[in-house]
Amino acid sequence: SSQFGLPVLPQCSGPVASSPVPCFQKVDQRGGTAYPSVDTGWALEISLDLQVAHAVCTNCSLLLVEADSNSYANLMAAEDRAVALGANEISNSWGGGEFSSESSYDVHFNHPGVAITASSGDSGYGAQYPSSSPYVTSVGGTTLSINIDNSYSSESAWNRGGSGCSRYEPKPGFQAFITACARRTTADVSADANPSTGAAIYDSTPYQGVSGWFQIGGTSLSAPLVAAVYALAGGLA
Repeated sequence: SSQFGLPVLPQCSGPVASSPVPCFQKVDQRGGTAYPSVDTGWALEISLDLQVAHAVCTNCSLLLVEADSNSYANLMAAEDRAVALGANEISNSWGGGEFSSESSYDVHFNHPGVAITASSGDSGYGAQYPSSSPYVTSVGGTTLSINIDNSYSSESAWNRGGSGCSRYEPKPGFQAFITACARRTTADVSADANPSTGAAIYDSTPYQGVSGWFQIGGTSLSAPLVAAVYALAGGLA
C-alpha cells in the first residue's frame, strides 16, 4: 500500500461485514484464530489475492479465511465461513483436476447474491475444479499490453490459461448457445494472467529462499482481479 499510495486498511475492530470503515480481518475456517502452519507457497498466493483485490477495489474491506489444509473438506469449510461472515465476493485462486464426485461440492458455491470467482488453471486446455462448477465465474487468462505511461493498450489470450469442456458438470443455462461442449464450458471471462505482464506483489514470507517483491501471474492473478471488479460494480443484483 505504501509503495503505490493505496489506503492502508486497519485491522477490523469487530465483524468485517458491519465495520463502518474499510478494514482487514483474518480468521481460520471456524471463524477463530487457530491458523494453519505457515506454508510458503500458500503465503505467496495469499499475498497475491489480497494485494490485487486491494489495488483494484481500494476502499473494499478484505476478509482472509485460512483453511486448515488444502483438502476439499477444509477448503469448502473456509468457503462457507466467508459467506457466513458476510462476504459479497469471494476469490478462489486454487483448483485441481476434475473428478467424478465433484458436483457433490457445488453446494458450497451455490450462494445467490454472492459473486464467486475461481481460477481456470495455468496448463492450457482442460477444465479443472472448482472452475468447472456452474455456480462460479470461471476466470481465464490474458496477456496485458500497456503503453509507456502505463495506460491500457491491448490484451490477447494467454496460451496457458485454462479452458475446456467439463466431463461432469451440467451445462448452465447461460451457456446454451455453446454447442462445442455438451457440459459446462470454461472459462467465462479472462483477465491479466501472463507472468511476464503480472502484478507486483510483496511477500514477507520467504518463497524458495527469497522474500520481497515478486512479479506474479497465472489465473491466481486473474481471479481476484475479476472478484474486485464485481465489488466495484456493487456486487450481484
